[in-house]
Amino acid sequence: MNSENNKKLEQKLKSIKAMDLMSKFAITIKEDETITTLAHLMMRFKISGVPVCGKDGDIRGIVTATDLFNLMKKMVVQMENQDAPDYGGMKVAELMTHEVVTITDETSLYEIMKIMCERNIHTLPVMVLSKKEIVGVIGRRDILNAFYVGAVSGSK
Repeated sequence: MNSENNKKLEQKLKSIKAMDLMSKFAITIKEDETITTLAHLMMRFKISGVPVCGKDGDIRGIVTATDLFNLMKKMVVQMENQDAPDYGGMKVAELMTHEVVTITDETSLYEIMKIMCERNIHTLPVMVLSKKEIVGVIGRRDILNAFYVGAVSGSK
């Protein structure tokens, strides 16, 4: 791409907002639910990450498919060594990432891409800061679709 095309693409990426991309129905889970319940939820809705909420509804963490795979890998190693604990009752709070990166509905696709790429983040809860509530979720599939199908193919 030449410099002019790069500028056009950057402008397009900055004009697309989170509200245009996000799944507006944010599926969340409580921190005291089991990881089995979490896995079923993720499979049922075909999602790769779930924000974790406390009893008061505020975000306490996030769990992604990568977290579940890493736990599964740990379990396999422990089974091979015959010292695997029972993970059946493990709570979401024990697996979740506590430091959650969030965005607002006005965050640009350009900024979302930077956050996801630089910090290796798969799922971003979208917040309305004045209310401190989740209004949507953006995952990597949403970004890949917006970038390659929407922005790149439309910038020629």
